[in-house]
Amino acid sequence: MNQRDKSTKFDIIIIGGGAAGLMAAALLSESGKKVLVLEKMRQAGLKLRITGKGRCNLTNTFDQETFLSHCSNGTNYLKTAFLSFSNKDTIKTFESWGLPLVEERGSRVFPKSGKSLDVFLTLLSRIEKTNKVRLFCNKAVEQLLIENKQIKGVRCQDKEVFYADKVLLCCGGESYPATGSNGDGIRLAKLSNHKITPTMPALVGIRTKRAHPERLQNYTIRNVEVKILDKNDNILEKDFGDIYLDEYGLAGPTILRLNRKIAERLYKGEKLFVSVDMKPKLSKEQLRKEIVKVLQERMGQSVESVVRAWLPKELVEDYKHWLKRRKEEYKSLNQRVGNADFILEYLKSNKDEIIGDMGWHEAIVTKGGVDLTEVDCNSMQSKRVKGLFFSGEVLDFDGDTGGFNLQIAFSTAFLAAKSMCK
Repeated sequence: MNQRDKSTKFDIIIIGGGAAGLMAAALLSESGKKVLVLEKMRQAGLKLRITGKGRCNLTNTFDQETFLSHCSNGTNYLKTAFLSFSNKDTIKTFESWGLPLVEERGSRVFPKSGKSLDVFLTLLSRIEKTNKVRLFCNKAVEQLLIENKQIKGVRCQDKEVFYADKVLLCCGGESYPATGSNGDGIRLAKLSNHKITPTMPALVGIRTKRAHPERLQNYTIRNVEVKILDKNDNILEKDFGDIYLDEYGLAGPTILRLNRKIAERLYKGEKLFVSVDMKPKLSKEQLRKEIVKVLQERMGQSVESVVRAWLPKELVEDYKHWLKRRKEEYKSLNQRVGNADFILEYLKSNKDEIIGDMGWHEAIVTKGGVDLTEVDCNSMQSKRVKGLFFSGEVLDFDGDTGGFNLQIAFSTAFLAAKSMCK
């Protein structure tokens, strides 16, 4: 073997320097294996550094059953990986690597510093402590080299070839494409004859038919009940929590959780509606009595003065914006509606048609990916190509907000790393 052959031969190649790839590399740094990490972007971990609005909710403290119930394919395909490296293992591992963590509201775990960058730097420092792991950036993989259903290596877009009998494909899904997660992993898996579950944006805001004033973009409305309805007003999903107004629709934690549950329905083109109840603790009858009383007490006063009884001044503008459109709609139907009915509807059953989602550039995760029936989820190895392993978002796993998706990346990376050392 000549010198160039030696420099391009590795025990393990990791495609993707994101959360899963960096975790796998960090775990493998003390294995004695010669490892190469190939990252297409000029820097590794770009998506990891911005996750959680720059704070990085890297896991949570839920028990096993609860955790898996928040993940697609959790109780069947994900269970082995989670048991191999649970949320408790993630906490213990990062703290043993020198990163203090803190548990916050909702059982969510963050770095004590409140900085995503520290999670990235912790993983990177583990990799850099050994000369066994090499990280190449600006190295996009174009093709997996496969012979007789056995992985042999990879060819990069610049035509450089690297060889290994074990390759871990973990270059993400299609969410946040600006960070490099643009579906390359899905493409490589498909080219290697793997079945792909259709992919779609998940944990993303929804676009609605009626917009909100641009000035109120990202305005938070707390403690509301949100329902997703079908065309016959049947409740498909509901959740409680905070939402954000958006110029084009709705976002925020509650909307993201609901979006994940209806992503497939949106993908199929079903006609869906969203209904927001700003006063969930009051029945319609109780709220109507309250509204009628206030209208009598403030007779002759402006709309702003009347609805300030229930709304902060910022939302008064949204109400007036909504009211103008709603009056026009009722007028076209030749229906007369009183002030009490308008206020009640806005506060209790503010319904709007969902016309789509905010798209890949805002989606937190990808729903869909490599079909799990083609992966041995006891090892993360492909059933089609020996030596090819998967971890992270490229697989058909996704979870709710709250640290589930990063934990999926860490758990599957651990299991893959462990299996590749055998």
